[in-house]
Amino acid sequence: MKAQKISITIFMIVCALLMVAPIYFLVISAIKTSDSVFDLGFRLSDFTLDNIKEVLFETNILRAIWNSLIVSVTVTVIAMLFHAMAGYALARLNFPGKSFTFGYIMSSLMVPFSVIMVPLYMVVQSLGMTNSYFGLIVPMIFNAYGIFLFRQFYLEFPKELEEAAYVEGLSKAGTFFKLVFPLSKPVIIPLTIGFFTANWNNYLWPLIINQKEELNVVQVALANIVGGGYETPWNIVLAAALISAIPTFILFFLVQRQLVEGIKTTGIK
Repeated sequence: MKAQKISITIFMIVCALLMVAPIYFLVISAIKTSDSVFDLGFRLSDFTLDNIKEVLFETNILRAIWNSLIVSVTVTVIAMLFHAMAGYALARLNFPGKSFTFGYIMSSLMVPFSVIMVPLYMVVQSLGMTNSYFGLIVPMIFNAYGIFLFRQFYLEFPKELEEAAYVEGLSKAGTFFKLVFPLSKPVIIPLTIGFFTANWNNYLWPLIINQKEELNVVQVALANIVGGGYETPWNIVLAAALISAIPTFILFFLVQRQLVEGIKTTGIK
């Protein structure tokens, strides 16, 4: 039994090291000179902060990070509210065409983005939302997967709590916003991480919908730093990638505790 515990511990340590290794190499490569950026060795003479300074003061990466924050946070907040409302309606309310509506929503998961990209662009262009935050945000709000997860969560949500709220005089809307939605953290937290990172890493849609440099998101800005020439300043690219990854690290550390508690609560239920 003791040998088994030791083996499991060693296996977990190895897995942890494999996961941390890419982050480690990103950090050390971002502060190396261009001549030693691909050298896996560790020499103090190779390290420099000039890469970070050049990225911060000679590129538009900070503006791009700000744009990505606006888009990612806005999409995530609006999507959590709308998807929760849709999931609750599909789980609790009875209305004509309920099954058809749910099936229609779920069928959108089988359609790849490349199929709807051109029609979506034409719709956004006809609404005059190209080269704007609206064009970057509005088409990214809807996601059938989020509605599905909320619906499944609310199907298992204790009806006794809602009935007690009705006895206290709350309406259906009041019950949802004051009771049900605040208790939906087990599904809100993982979806928040998923939506934020998906929009933070989004490249194709911002590339085709926006032509203004001041509205570039972080992934487009990184691609512009890479450029199309014969020589790519990989030390600068890696430094920019390191800086652009900081918001996602901060988000994870902020919600890590709630994420673990939500997983534990879901498992117990």
